[in-house]
Order: sequence, then structure tokens, then C-alpha cells
Amino acid sequence: MSLEKKYDSGFYKIEVDTDRNLLKSVWLRPVSTEELIAGGTKLYEVLRECKVEKAIADARILTSLSTESKDWMSSKFYELLSQTQLKRLARVLPSEVYHRIALESVVTRAEALGVTKFDVKNFTSPAEALTWLMN
Repeated sequence: MSLEKKYDSGFYKIEVDTDRNLLKSVWLRPVSTEELIAGGTKLYEVLRECKVEKAIADARILTSLSTESKDWMSSKFYELLSQTQLKRLARVLPSEVYHRIALESVVTRAEALGVTKFDVKNFTSPAEALTWLMN
């Protein structure tokens, strides 16, 4: 995989492989609401700029998210991503059930609001997520 670093804040990293039409993002530590919004907004900007259609978002390190974070993600974040070329988003979620369910509920809510215009699937393994994206 030939990844080019597009963003690295110390808490969030975004890399793009244009040959494979793929973006890879990873949260590097638990984050505040402000950091989550900054990272999510940067993800939107990189997706818009690079026009890739597949993304893997590794959120295994995210534990508890504030209500404000979850509200922003379900109402604004997925709407922003829907304004890009994105067709498939593979999310790698924490293995701990409580934290995984909290993150899954964000997408469920976004889909219910009708703001998600791409396929989203959740995984616990980056390898499984990548396999789904590339098939």
C-alpha cells in the first residue's frame, strides 16, 4: 500500500493511496469534542480534495464520546462526508462492546436522518475492513 500522509495532528492521522482510490484514517488517542470535530472536518476536506471513493476509519482507540460529539457526528459529520465522492466507509470499532455500540448508534442515527449517501460497515479488524473495501 502506497500511503501519502495528508494530515497528522498528534491525535488523528489521515493517509491516502490514490492508486487504490483509498483513504485511511486512524485516531491515535482518545479525544475531546473539539478534537473530534477538528479531525472529522479535516477528513471531509481531504476526501473532497483527493476525491477517493473508499475509506477506512480506525476508531479502535476511541472510548467514551460526549453527547455533543455523538450529536455532531450523526447530524453534521455524515452529511459532510456525503458531499464527497465517498462510496464506501469501513469503520474499525473498539472491541469493547459498550464503546462499539455507542459508535454504531451514531451511524444508525445518521442513516435515520437520511444524511448518509454511502455504504457504511463496521468491523473489529482493519484487515477485514480493507478486504470489504477492496471487493
